[in-house]
Amino acid sequence: MTSVDLIDYHKKEQYPSHKGAIAGLLVVFGAFIGLGLYSLWNLWLVYEVQVMGFITGISPMLADNLWMIGAGLVAIVLLSVGFALGASMAARRLGATLIYIGAFFMNLMTWGIVIFLLVTGVYTISTLLAAWPIMIPGIFTLIITILLFTVFKDRIRRAGEIIKLTGQVTLDEKGTFVPPLLAMIFTLFSAILFGGILVYFMPQILEPAHEFTLESDWGYIIGLVAYLFVTIFFYNFAYSTTSAITYIYMRGRDPGIGDGIKASIGVIGGLVVLSIMSVIIKLIQILIRSLTRKSASGLTRGVGSVGSGILGWVWMLVNYFTIPAMVAEELSATKAIKRSAGLVRKNFVDVMIKETAVRWGFGVLAFMMFIGFAAFGGLFGWIFTGDLIMTFAYVMIFTIFAAIPSILVLRTFDIVYVTLLYVFIRRKEGDISGKTAIPAGMTRELDRAYNKAQGSM
Repeated sequence: MTSVDLIDYHKKEQYPSHKGAIAGLLVVFGAFIGLGLYSLWNLWLVYEVQVMGFITGISPMLADNLWMIGAGLVAIVLLSVGFALGASMAARRLGATLIYIGAFFMNLMTWGIVIFLLVTGVYTISTLLAAWPIMIPGIFTLIITILLFTVFKDRIRRAGEIIKLTGQVTLDEKGTFVPPLLAMIFTLFSAILFGGILVYFMPQILEPAHEFTLESDWGYIIGLVAYLFVTIFFYNFAYSTTSAITYIYMRGRDPGIGDGIKASIGVIGGLVVLSIMSVIIKLIQILIRSLTRKSASGLTRGVGSVGSGILGWVWMLVNYFTIPAMVAEELSATKAIKRSAGLVRKNFVDVMIKETAVRWGFGVLAFMMFIGFAAFGGLFGWIFTGDLIMTFAYVMIFTIFAAIPSILVLRTFDIVYVTLLYVFIRRKEGDISGKTAIPAGMTRELDRAYNKAQGSM
């Protein structure tokens, strides 16, 4: 058993507070947002005519009623929340069925291209074998599918039960969607602010022929570091808030968004350190890509791109359970990373199932949202225009905006699922005792699948 548990703080309604770290964060966020808004305001004063001309060219009515943009965004957010709740219901009901459907579609997409090329005569068997690299995605997907449904079939059953529980948690605690939604909004907002800072203070960087030098462009580095930090920290804070809500719920209590925020503030120092580490990793990735991009060798550029991707993947894997462990056990960043690495090492197969089969299943829900948004756009366009071409245009626009609920659901479900997996692992190891919110029938199914999986190892 760990010496500190988040559930104890929730019972006592007393969470740790770190006023110094909060004050420092307010300074950083305030400076970044203030400078960004100052830049955007001055750019608006200079380019107001051009911007309004562009909007007028798209829609004169929109130019005269700019409030409609805000109203449209609010409507999209509300529609996204509605679709998200629908996805929760589907997850709770379908469970492992989503994994089967996802595996079918993944194999269909990866092998469908190859089959299409053969059927249309673009490739023959001999030319296809000569161009074998295009079959790598399909071969990889097929091998993973075979392993998942033979060697690891019992773990797939368990993953399906955790998917059902993910849907149940997000339905019972709808506040789990709020932090990821705010993180999405802030990510877009911070990118706009950063772009405004660059255009207003350092427009030379945007010139195609500009040669980057440390002496003249040091401000860009500072701005980039600040942008990466505030964006990554806000996401980590949102992650920890949703994770805390999920953890408290799983320990048999009724948390609110406020409880999740208080739990995140309790480990805010660790979140700051983790965010700084992530910024350093991101900067190294950018540096690797930048250095290898200048090479005349395609192989060197490819190695740089692959190396950068592997670095990011390893960092993600090492930190798989870092935030759930940090917030649930009140660990520092370094201790939480060590804890996460140990859990990943002992439960590597379950992590890989989450990143393949479960992600495919969640992708099915995202695809359903794209279909739903397209249908809603078609209905909306036909009712308000009655024109087939305009209806098709509305379908395309709504399909693009379907990325919002899709990302919202994928991020929320990822956080909740990983936290549930973390809780389940700790419970099976005897690190968590007492009541949990897992229904009795589901507990028996999870334990049965777990024991079979352990026996097959």
